[in-house]
Amino acid sequence: MDGTLLGDRYEILEVIGEGGMAIVYKARDAVLDRVVALKVLKDEFDNDPSFVEKFKTEALAAAKLSHPNIVNIFDVGQQNSKHYIVMEYVEGQTLQEIISSQGPIPVNQALNITAMICDGLQAAHDKGIIHRDVKPHNILITNSGIVKVADFGIAQAISKKTLTFNGHIVGTVHYIAPEQAKGEPVTPATDIYSLGCVLYEMLTGIVPFDAESPLTVVLKHIHDEPVMPRKLNPDIPVGLENVIIKSLEKSPASRYKSAERMRAALLSFNSSVGYKRKRSNDDTIMIPPIIDDGGGKDVARKKLRPAGIAIIAIAIVGFLVGVFFQLGGNLFGQEVIVPEIEGMTIQEADEELKKVKLAMEVIDRQNHDEIEADHIISQQPAAGQKVKEGRNIEVILSLGSELISVPGLVGATISEAEILLRNAGFSKGVLEGIFDERFAEGLVISQDPTAGSKAAEGEKINIMYSKGKKPERVSMPALIGLSLNQAKNLLAENNLEIGTNSKQESTEYFEGQIIDQDTKAGVLVDEKTVVNLVISQGPGPIATSKNLQFQLPEEQDYYKVVIKLKDSKGEREIYSELHHAKDMVHVGVSYFGKASVDIILNGSHFRTMSL
Repeated sequence: MDGTLLGDRYEILEVIGEGGMAIVYKARDAVLDRVVALKVLKDEFDNDPSFVEKFKTEALAAAKLSHPNIVNIFDVGQQNSKHYIVMEYVEGQTLQEIISSQGPIPVNQALNITAMICDGLQAAHDKGIIHRDVKPHNILITNSGIVKVADFGIAQAISKKTLTFNGHIVGTVHYIAPEQAKGEPVTPATDIYSLGCVLYEMLTGIVPFDAESPLTVVLKHIHDEPVMPRKLNPDIPVGLENVIIKSLEKSPASRYKSAERMRAALLSFNSSVGYKRKRSNDDTIMIPPIIDDGGGKDVARKKLRPAGIAIIAIAIVGFLVGVFFQLGGNLFGQEVIVPEIEGMTIQEADEELKKVKLAMEVIDRQNHDEIEADHIISQQPAAGQKVKEGRNIEVILSLGSELISVPGLVGATISEAEILLRNAGFSKGVLEGIFDERFAEGLVISQDPTAGSKAAEGEKINIMYSKGKKPERVSMPALIGLSLNQAKNLLAENNLEIGTNSKQESTEYFEGQIIDQDTKAGVLVDEKTVVNLVISQGPGPIATSKNLQFQLPEEQDYYKVVIKLKDSKGEREIYSELHHAKDMVHVGVSYFGKASVDIILNGSHFRTMSL
């Protein structure tokens, strides 16, 4: 299928992936001249009208999503019976490829990946779109480490077919939520469960439930509890294990209420890892249980003798002394000074607090015009206060500037687009023109970010506009030696234009003659191309004389000899005489600048000689 052009626009370059319901190609968008990912449905889905209709509806809904952690959908189309989706092309790997090659992923890396997945899911949930098929195969990670969730529309379109366990779609059952497996309504909590499965696999290297039969896997999701992650990977902190288990609750109501809350739990946990106090030698102080020896109430009423009281008192004192020596000065905690973390990123703040054995708790996220997203707006207790080691420092995180809707610019003129942007609170970014036959010259054909997406006030919106129909290409004529008027006429005949003219002294060309052109003769250029010229301002060449001699051939008895001279003054005939065969012809030639002569015998070209 390489080289095929879909929608008269997308040139297929190569296959880059294949799933149960589509083949993914790397393609080039001929209109915007950019690389895209082209997902083309397989024949069995193309021939299912109900599926195709649902696919179109859901894919178009997903196309409205615009978020850094979501693979953006640019276009949805059909050519004959082929249905396709045009998506952002991501340079990188899938999370599945990373897990397969690395096994369990380090805790901090897994947390960062999951937090970005939460951001993408939350953006979709806010738009009323539920993914329904969150799995490592649908998580793309760019070469710079940015996480992007893919296949929102497709996941919804095939949700019912997922349970048929046919072909490649079988793998999805390893991440399916219990309510989804039972055919009950799905909610954002459904995606939370699937994400919990993904996080479990990232940290342990295996999925929570597995079996030879897909149906068995589904039943395990509904009825069984997974092996505790720390049994598979002791490096997983207890707090993180709790986050995983909460996301894998059988009841949707028992899971995190939103992806944003799960993200906050991860970030809050991430800043408090390692601060659970333990005794220096890991010994546990055990208090023996009180045992009923069968005496009942009568035993309880017995009075203790003085000796018994003394023994108990000594035991209690010994116990307390042991506790004190075991815990040392940390029984009540050392005091530390709270560092200044406002304005830091959450990772920088985490490191700063760890230095003094403090933890962090994210209590809220708010928009802020001056503080970037994921930076600390405020902290409590404030910097400089004294607190006990292990204390949680409550912080409010910035969501960045409040996002506003980007206006639609496609079809507007450049000046109209600038007015629309100003009125909406944005400014014009990069302005780029391309040839496009669909739009009249000067009209906007695309914008970035896209219309309807959210962006911060004042953000620059890049605009691509039409330069009209692509012009024909013509060969640049030779202009050197011509007068300015001659050059203008010759350029006009070829639908080309003169640009700037500069003057320069020349001893080769007379005043007013063209001595150079910035586009060389013979080069193919677009119509309307502008050529800049250099014109001689004299003094011009001086006359040079040379004796020209040559012998005539003997094939014919007589020859009419004509000599034409070409020099800085132009082309002219300087000799015309009748000669016998084998005559030696001698002609004196006077010329200016570079010159050559064409010798013509009986009307046919005989020789060209440079002087």
